[in-house]
Amino acid sequence: MLVWDNLRAHLTPPMQEFIKASKDWLTVFQLPSYAPDLNPQEGIWSLVKRTIGTRGGSSGR
Repeated sequence: MLVWDNLRAHLTPPMQEFIKASKDWLTVFQLPSYAPDLNPQEGIWSLVKRTIGTRGGSSGR
């Protein structure tokens, strides 16, 4: 099973070819480009980015 969230890497020709070649055993669920309600990791990444952004002042650490 592949949950496809339309990340640019997922839209490359090699990835599309892999999906086509694997359709007999691979099930693909395509999500909208931004769907935090369908893809919970979006919310987690948002929190991680916010935490990283507030650490270390202007050095970005």
